[in-house]
Amino acid sequence: MKAAVWKGIEQLDIDDIPIPEPKDPRDVQVKVVACGVCATDLHILEGKFPMFKPPRVIGHEFTGVVSAIGTGVTRFKVGDRVAVETGLACDTCYFCRDGREHQCLHRLAHPGGYADYALYPERNVHKLPDGLTFEFAALAEPVACVLHAIDLAKLRSGDVALVLAGGTIGCIMTQLLLHSGASKVLVSEPREHRREVVKAVGGIPVDPKGQDLAAFVKEHTDGLGPEIVFDCLGHPALLEQGIELVQKGGTVFVMGVADPDAVAKVKPFQLFDKEIQIKAAFLRPYMFHRAVRWLPHLTLQPLLGVEYPLAKTKEAIHALRDGKGLKIMVKP
Repeated sequence: MKAAVWKGIEQLDIDDIPIPEPKDPRDVQVKVVACGVCATDLHILEGKFPMFKPPRVIGHEFTGVVSAIGTGVTRFKVGDRVAVETGLACDTCYFCRDGREHQCLHRLAHPGGYADYALYPERNVHKLPDGLTFEFAALAEPVACVLHAIDLAKLRSGDVALVLAGGTIGCIMTQLLLHSGASKVLVSEPREHRREVVKAVGGIPVDPKGQDLAAFVKEHTDGLGPEIVFDCLGHPALLEQGIELVQKGGTVFVMGVADPDAVAKVKPFQLFDKEIQIKAAFLRPYMFHRAVRWLPHLTLQPLLGVEYPLAKTKEAIHALRDGKGLKIMVKP
């Protein structure tokens, strides 16, 4: 089969590798239909994501059709439409036994979805609701990540939220915040086409380059600031901005993945004076089944539209860096 194999900084080759066949009784082989491009893929390609080492097949937002199963698989049959949850915890380390499998000390990352086929344990595979498109289903992983963040943020009904960056995560975050009780969601996004999508999914967009963001936020929050700010990009400047804009007693939440070497400047007195909390979310433990349930109820079509064949996976990742579209799809 064909697969996009990451081999180092800016090295991503389309190689011929063996099709992974079920060996364990619980193995499920999936013929990949669509794999979403994530900013993490860009970080990996740039050598700025320390979790993985080359060589490996990347791509962690994918969906497809069950094409073969192990002898012990009971929940799926060949032909089922599924989304795949990547990564597997060891179940034996301290963090796994403490109910924090996403912080597993020995986490296993299977080959990803930039390939014709993928092989995963049955526990990582989720059946799709009837009528849900494969493209929508490929968004299960980012939806799961957002759900984990909202759970940790402890949003209250009626809160005003500010989302910094209106990309895929920002637009999904906007919808789920509104569904979860936020009275309004302000979204700071410099790109015009993304602000249009923000508006389409119910957010109130603002151009931080062409407008006075602080004044805009005060106008929509009776001069108090939002109760919660989400940095959905992972840039140090956005963390600093969130601390400046959040309401006294509020929460600044880091949702985006930053460059591991990036440093933000924080004034400890400001944290003390405003009595704010800074929180963050890592991965999406125990969330995937909830994400799949949510997919039919979200407005996802405006996020889609830019697609690349598997042979152009590297170009697809670069397109994300260049700001083309929101959720770019690679299709084998």
